[in-house]
Amino acid sequence: MGTSGVLARRWEHPSERSFWQSLVEAEREACSRLAGEQVFRSGAVLCREGEASTHVIIVRSGWIKVAVHLDGREQIVTVRGTGDVVGERAALTRRSRSATVTALGDVAGLVVPAGEFRALLEEHPRILEVLERQDRERLVEDDKHLFRRDATAVEYRLAYLLRELAFRRGERTPAGTTTLTLPISRVEVAHWVDADATEVDRALDGWRRSGVVRTARRSLTVVDAGRLEEPSRRRPETAPWSSLNCSIFFTDVVGFSAACRNEGDRQEVRGALYEILRQAFEESGVSWTECYHEDRGDGVLTVIPPTIPTRAVADPLLALLTAGLRRHNRRSSAAVRIQLRAALHVGPVYRDREGLNGDAIIHTARMLDAPLLREAMKTSDADLAFMSSDHVFQTVIRQGPGLVDPETFQRVDFRLKESQIAAWMHLSGTPVHKMPSAAETVPPAPDARPAAQATGVERGAMSAPAPPARQVTGFFFNDAVWVGGDLVHGDKIINSP
Repeated sequence: MGTSGVLARRWEHPSERSFWQSLVEAEREACSRLAGEQVFRSGAVLCREGEASTHVIIVRSGWIKVAVHLDGREQIVTVRGTGDVVGERAALTRRSRSATVTALGDVAGLVVPAGEFRALLEEHPRILEVLERQDRERLVEDDKHLFRRDATAVEYRLAYLLRELAFRRGERTPAGTTTLTLPISRVEVAHWVDADATEVDRALDGWRRSGVVRTARRSLTVVDAGRLEEPSRRRPETAPWSSLNCSIFFTDVVGFSAACRNEGDRQEVRGALYEILRQAFEESGVSWTECYHEDRGDGVLTVIPPTIPTRAVADPLLALLTAGLRRHNRRSSAAVRIQLRAALHVGPVYRDREGLNGDAIIHTARMLDAPLLREAMKTSDADLAFMSSDHVFQTVIRQGPGLVDPETFQRVDFRLKESQIAAWMHLSGTPVHKMPSAAETVPPAPDARPAAQATGVERGAMSAPAPPARQVTGFFFNDAVWVGGDLVHGDKIINSP
């Protein structure tokens, strides 16, 4: 669009999950045919709370604020930008506007009459599916507890909002940081976080001194969104989920300290890893911010609260994580390529002032450090090597394949330190093979092992045994791990249209 190019700024990046970006080309063309293009100057009202719904607006460039009026004051509910749609709920329900939408700076938009928008959905029903998905995501994004004054400190609320917006729409710099500029005043920021302007100034002053943000008249620039993680880590010593069953997701970058990487490469890898993880979580409907994270230098330990089902962490998160790694690796040199090991388990997690502890944490760490998992990555071009505990596999993954196919998992039993572990391994990035039947995964009796294996094999070697008297498919690794069937590499990713 002509005016879009004039008004767009280099920091305005449409989110891959935005309304416009989620449409296919035919849907965009149909929408454009019905729309009129309009420019709204800074401060212009696009929709007013309480008025009848007459049109829907798709933002083609610029920023808008969505606000309601409570007790005579403005409360900004959210800030939206390029690719977002506003007014669609009122148009579909034929109700009056629930909020006032105002331009932050100049905005270019496509204006679609409400009646024609409803007709568009009848002709292209998939667009309604996109809107319903966005409604679910907004319920998480607009979580009301965030705006209660007694819920969290102003610094935390502001860091949360800026960080989440930056990671959805910010610009990635060559140094691996994520930046974002908003045409917003400090008063509007205060209305956004439901705080006094003096409290907002105090938080911004601290970030300005440390170089995290820059401010000017009606302008706020986040220089490094990653550094806004710090306030969010100041949480109560005892978390509400402490001692409860939580999903535990542990990741580790293969060869993080390899000689081919310098310090700049490692910083780039860390930044990319967090971005890939954050996007995979959010696209799975698992709020990254609601989870607890401990940085491990070359990986991340994430605890998902018990209110979020483990199924969401296993599927589709695993497939989305694989896709994110592949996108990164296709355009990266060897020095910043990411091969990732990951493990998932469920169990009681305890948190005190020193950090996390509990048998479930230890069990997950043991799976991540499994010698077979490490060796498989050495001999494979896989992007992801994933280990699921037997409990998660049997109760979640095996119950219903979605984007993750249980037949691409391989049963492994191994001993590490004092732990005897049964788990299921999955590699993404090489051809898929069918999982063997249950009978094929039973290890042979001790007397059925070939003599060469009975005396051990060279550390790190993987070789198939000679056929024993009882036909069994599999092999031993390091004389301690029996792998039933063939070693399976692969994944199953289904891209929806």
